[in-house]
Amino acid sequence: MNPLEELSAEYRRELPAKLEKIAALWSARRVPELHRALHTLAGSAGTFGLPELSVAAREAENYLEACGPALDARQQAGFQQLFDGICRCSIGAP
Repeated sequence: MNPLEELSAEYRRELPAKLEKIAALWSARRVPELHRALHTLAGSAGTFGLPELSVAAREAENYLEACGPALDARQQAGFQQLFDGICRCSIGAP
């Protein structure tokens, strides 16, 4: 396995922990940190060959940016749907 393949495999192994951190930030409604974590996930997922996950994370990041720091109940439900989509994409990650 070449170094890039090793990095990609390591990224995929660490992906569940990254998603747990994002879920914890969401549960705590730590929106600025959540936004930053989604931004990082969107970039890194694309880099490591997970384009669907990257797109889903970017969509959630953009949604948070449009909503602002205090989400109302409707916005929270909308974000939860986007986060569920991120989780579905990560399950399909090879």
